[in-house]
Amino acid sequence: MAGQRGDDGDSQMSPDLVAPMVAFLAHETCPVSGEMYVAGAGRFARMFVASTKGYVHSTTEPTMEDVAQNWAMINDETGYYIPADLTAWSAAFLAHLLPSGTEPDAT
Repeated sequence: MAGQRGDDGDSQMSPDLVAPMVAFLAHETCPVSGEMYVAGAGRFARMFVASTKGYVHSTTEPTMEDVAQNWAMINDETGYYIPADLTAWSAAFLAHLLPSGTEPDAT
């Protein structure tokens, strides 16, 4: 957190270096809402939660061994998905349950 160190790093973590992000996020022209951003020491970035494609088990009773055997696929970040909200994530996560060729409801 800004201002908690007692060394020369204090000037780099000044609240003044976070204020521009705070001001923009509160401004009427800011194009986002409900997003996560980080700021400090003159650096500004978007932080986000994403979901990998994961692994879909082909039968109704997966085991711990199935999870272990597919651990690499579960953690593969190739083609990860950044949901806009919990509803979008739920639709994408459960899309494998829909009949073939059906798209999840994006509303």
